[in-house]
Amino acid sequence: MQAKLKANTFMGQDKVYTLRWYGSFESIEEVGAFEKTHPDIDCKIYMFHGYKKSAKINESYYCGQATKGVYKRLMNQGHHIYELSRISGIWIGSISNTEPQKEDINYVENLLTAELRDQVGEKSMLNEINMNFPKYNIYIINVWNRKKNLERIQRYTKYSLPDIVPDLIGSEYYTDPTPHKNVFGSNKIKWLNITF
Repeated sequence: MQAKLKANTFMGQDKVYTLRWYGSFESIEEVGAFEKTHPDIDCKIYMFHGYKKSAKINESYYCGQATKGVYKRLMNQGHHIYELSRISGIWIGSISNTEPQKEDINYVENLLTAELRDQVGEKSMLNEINMNFPKYNIYIINVWNRKKNLERIQRYTKYSLPDIVPDLIGSEYYTDPTPHKNVFGSNKIKWLNITF
């Protein structure tokens, strides 16, 4: 008889987050201008990719969090973004389905960093920590929006972050019969032709 899997019931509930992403920005200054003109959009998560000075083919990737604005965080001296000589794209994300606490932002950053590493490989990551999938049941829905008119993007540019990071990511942690994780998702959520 096969043992029944028992999912982790961390804090008594699953964690579900909807992330509204805005981009793609080509510079830190563009991020600052966006945040200034959209003070109602509170972005706590960001990702970027680009080329280091010595790189000609392979891009580097980073996922981070910003509790006091992405622009301010990216302007910090010694930030990983300054390792890039050419930025391919910056995306900034708002957790839109809840008023996120620090704990929520940590969960989201952890799952996104682990998934990004899984997609591009550890050698391509600028992150040095937080790259293992969390031991909690976490689900993320990524919604990608244009920076100019905020409308939803339906077709993704090849090799961009929306093309690389799945629209739906689920990470379930099981405790029985032995501790292990299951990660699932959907690269692209299909648009349904339904009219109302």
